[in-house]
Amino acid sequence: MANQELLDKYKPTLEMFETKEAYLLDGDLYIRHEFRDPAELQTRMTYHKVGEDNVVSDDNLIMLGVWARAQKQGERVK
Repeated sequence: MANQELLDKYKPTLEMFETKEAYLLDGDLYIRHEFRDPAELQTRMTYHKVGEDNVVSDDNLIMLGVWARAQKQGERVK
C-alpha cells in the first residue's frame, strides 16, 4: 500500500481532473495527463514524472517506455 506521506505530497496532482492514471514507483509519481488541445479541439495524452513542485509541464515529460515500466512495476494510486 502507498505511503500516506507520499500520497499527501502528491495530492494536488492526483486530484486534478486531467490526471487520469497515476503510479508510484521508487517514491516518484508517474501520471497520464489528458487535456483538450484548444487549437485542434482534440483530446491529447501526455505522460509525466511529477517532481517535488507538483507541476505538470513539458519539462517533465517521459517516454512511453518509462511509462510502461511505471505501470508494470509501480503501485497504482489513481
